[in-house]
Parts: sequence; structure tokens; C-alpha cells
Amino acid sequence: MLSGLIWDFDGTIVDTETPQYRAWSEIFAEYGDELTPADWGRIVGTWGDVDLIDILMARVPGVPRLETNRRAGALVTQYMLEAPLRDGVMALLEAAHHAHIPQAIASSSHRVWIQAFLQLHHLEAYFGALATADDVTMGKPDPAVYRVAVSRLAIEAARAVAIEDSPHGSTAALGAGLKCVVVPNPSTEALLFPDGVVRLPSLQGVTLEALAAL
Repeated sequence: MLSGLIWDFDGTIVDTETPQYRAWSEIFAEYGDELTPADWGRIVGTWGDVDLIDILMARVPGVPRLETNRRAGALVTQYMLEAPLRDGVMALLEAAHHAHIPQAIASSSHRVWIQAFLQLHHLEAYFGALATADDVTMGKPDPAVYRVAVSRLAIEAARAVAIEDSPHGSTAALGAGLKCVVVPNPSTEALLFPDGVVRLPSLQGVTLEALAAL
């Protein structure tokens, strides 16, 4: 039996990363530059010293930081409100809930961001704990946020499964001692993932029994 499921949020439950990639690609193009997959791979699934505006400003002198971030944020919000839950997510959430398997979110995003989307999709009741950027000093690939989630659920990490979409996130999950299933989205599918993950094209049809077999 699984001790728990710990979900990444952005790009895993809701594909918020493709809207972000789309919005920032448009911003880069406005300045005559290109947001490449390599650029995206540096920041997706984590937070830290470099973000997309830093990358753009290093290439294009004179980019106004605050105004550009504001415009990008408005585009991201516009595109994200159109994003549905990813395939198979709701069925797996329901199955774990009915089987009384504890579930948590471990995310490099801030709590207020996650809570807004959980409320939008009526998902609050499925998660016994949230571990977010507000709870740790190091983002993924550091395993701290997964360790917080494991602690708050009071479960055994070695019998829990993390569900991720990014290399940074899957590295963090493995570092915390969890098994990890990776379901890439369109903006992460070309990235390189660490050894030891199970990569799936979708969560559609994935059962608790299959996850327990990991």
C-alpha cells in the first residue's frame, strides 16, 4: 500500500507552465529575442537567483524590468485561466481520496498562487498538506520542500510516490527518498530527466496499484 501521494503543482496538476512559456516567448519576441528550451530548462520547476526577466535583460539592454514583468504577468494570468486539469489527474486524486491515501502538494510556487488555483478547480479537500516556497529557503532541485510535505503528512517517504513534470522537481523528489513518476507537459517534454524516474505520457488510466508497484 502507498503511504502517500505527493504532487507537484505547476505543470503537473494544471499545465500552468505552457501558458507561462507561451507568454514569455511573446515577450522575448517583442524585443527581437527568443526564449529557447535551454533558457526554460534553467528556471522551470524551481526558483532562485535567475529568472526569465534576468535572461532577457542580459541579452537586450534597456529592457524595463518592472513594466516587462507586469505585462508578462498579465499574459500569464490570461492564458492560465484557460488551462484545464491535466488528463488523468482528477481520477487519480479521487482514487487516492477514496482509498484514504494521504495526499500533499510540494511546490516551488508560493502558497497564495497554489491556493487560488485549488479553489478555482475545487481541489482543496483532496490535500492534507501544502509545502511551498514559503516553507523552505531552497527551491527544487533541493529536496527540502518534499521533506516538508512528507513530515506534514507523517508518512514514510520510501513508500510514497511523487508526481512531477520537470527535471528540477523529479531530482528533488528522488533526493527526499520518494519514488517519482514524471508526466512531462509540452514545455518540459524535451528536457533531460534524472535516472530513477518512471516517465509516463499521461496519468490517464494510471491506477494506485500501478503506483504501489514502484
